[in-house]
Amino acid sequence: MTSKILVPVDGSENSRRAFDKALSLAKDSGATLTAIHVIENPPTVYVESQKLLDNLLANYRKESSKVLDQFEEIAEKQGIKIQAFIMEGDPASNIINYAKNEGFDMIVIGSRGLGKIKEMMLGSTSRKVIHYAHCPVLVVK
Repeated sequence: MTSKILVPVDGSENSRRAFDKALSLAKDSGATLTAIHVIENPPTVYVESQKLLDNLLANYRKESSKVLDQFEEIAEKQGIKIQAFIMEGDPASNIINYAKNEGFDMIVIGSRGLGKIKEMMLGSTSRKVIHYAHCPVLVVK
């Protein structure tokens, strides 16, 4: 039985569909639902000052909060209370480690997110999560 579901979100349409599926699964099973948004570290090659980097990260955090607020609002309208967290770093590693450390039973993830160029070069986040997660992973198209 599934009791804890983790759904990574990035604001993309695929992550929205994954969130909707995770919400439905949580309602049907009585599982708790946690949404996370992982801020990828910006490339620092072109950043000339720490102040500029700090401002960039602050803007990323603000946008991440808006994304999570939207998903929390969707859940509340359906009578589901969710937990939501922002993390920073490599998305796949953060998702995999958080799911394992917090004892999640399932990860529901969109098949593609917002990082399409990076996906072509390095492989998608969902693919890495499928291969390395300790629990079942449902990929939503």
